[in-house]
Amino acid sequence: MQLRVGTADLKDAIAWAREALAQIPKDEGKIKLETGGNELKVKAVGRDRAASYHIEARIDEEGSAIVWAELAFKGIQALSSEYCSVETEGNAVHISAGGFRLQLTEVEGEVEFPPLLLTSGPADEIPAFPEGEEARRLGIQGSISPSDLASAVQRSVFAAGKGADSGPEFSSVKMEFKESEIVFTATNRYRMARCAVGWTPFGDYRGSVLVEAAALKSISNSFKSLPESESVRIGFNPEDPSIMSFESAGKVKTVQLTDPSAFPQTERLFKDEYDVNIILDRDEFLSVFRRVASVTEGDEAVHVDVSPAKCVISAKNAKAAASETMGAALIGRAVELDFGPAPLMEGLSLIRFSCIRMRTNEDLRIVEFDGQEGRDGQPDLSYRYLITPITL
Repeated sequence: MQLRVGTADLKDAIAWAREALAQIPKDEGKIKLETGGNELKVKAVGRDRAASYHIEARIDEEGSAIVWAELAFKGIQALSSEYCSVETEGNAVHISAGGFRLQLTEVEGEVEFPPLLLTSGPADEIPAFPEGEEARRLGIQGSISPSDLASAVQRSVFAAGKGADSGPEFSSVKMEFKESEIVFTATNRYRMARCAVGWTPFGDYRGSVLVEAAALKSISNSFKSLPESESVRIGFNPEDPSIMSFESAGKVKTVQLTDPSAFPQTERLFKDEYDVNIILDRDEFLSVFRRVASVTEGDEAVHVDVSPAKCVISAKNAKAAASETMGAALIGRAVELDFGPAPLMEGLSLIRFSCIRMRTNEDLRIVEFDGQEGRDGQPDLSYRYLITPITL
């Protein structure tokens, strides 16, 4: 193998591939360098995800090599020249940039990239932008803009459970594919976030998949800097959705899926009508709540007391106390609720409207927060945040 490539492109490709190895010990991760046409393909396969990055290169001699990922990443990130040359000699890969020469020892074995799409050809050779029948043949289910993908993931993954205590059903995000939108839902038992965004389906698939939250967040972050013209294509086998691929601009990432039937039945928790509706100014409520919450410690709650025309937010412990009153529009009976500061602030900070509508029923078991434009507007249901109040 002998080629010349842009140094910045090579750095990006190595960093992209390395992310797929997050769950593998650093001294075990491998990266494959492989030529094809006028491109260098950089691939990595981790425990439950994989990544591939295609970059333009001047190929003088075809070939491939597998090297240790961490050493390749550190060495290539140190390159400073605009262009670098890559060539294999014996069991070594030589990378030269200016006066700097890096030698990486080839690793025996293979980096087997999982089948991304339903194609009889090489898994990562995807046409420029197939649609319609060609897309369906390849297993591409549809496309979504990078910003919509990033927004939906940001407004759902935070509600998923974290740590070893959470099983796959509570540490994952459910992606439900509908005719014109994808609905992202995550929960950790005590709160739930649901975000719907539009997409362009290429087939008629209607169903759900379950994606590990951390992997989905990593994938969406990888694509969010792309221009809106570079749609992200989502691919999987609708008959057996075990691996999902995300591809755009020559960059591919895959993630293993889990059984969506493990996810809790959450639809019944989202109500069309509620007994109590409270409309609050978003910025004012967040500011007041944050100030009052500053006196809380550990698991202490903030008390929200809503009566006609006002909302009193307070907190008290043995060391300090704080309270503040703000205006509120109340539809239904007066209510008193207690919330953990961090979970409430995290969910409400993602509402992008001037007002917040807080909704609950007589039993006060679950509270839903939605955004709306103005006090007389209607709740926007593209993002819905449910939280269980604290029982003191």
